[in-house]
Amino acid sequence: MIFFGWGSKNKSAPLDAGRALVLRYSYFHLFWILRVSWGLRYSLATATESGWAMRPLSDEEAMQLDAPSRLSLNVWWRWGLVIWAALAVVGIVLAQLGALLG
Repeated sequence: MIFFGWGSKNKSAPLDAGRALVLRYSYFHLFWILRVSWGLRYSLATATESGWAMRPLSDEEAMQLDAPSRLSLNVWWRWGLVIWAALAVVGIVLAQLGALLG
């Protein structure tokens, strides 16, 4: 879509030869810039003879592999749409207060 879209994406980082850490998340965006992401789930991908085998990681396993520091989303991709919405609400409230007081 041109104006908005949603879906899920993967992001990966190699751990060692034949293994990779994979982060899967869902997102909604406006104009490709304003985005909010949720449902971050980590998986372990292992190379096999027939392709990649994916295994979901529990929260404990993800912490043992130090997954959040190895592979994460930046603040803008995670909360960009919420940040702009909060700024718009604060701006509206301040304008209304200014009108009432001034």
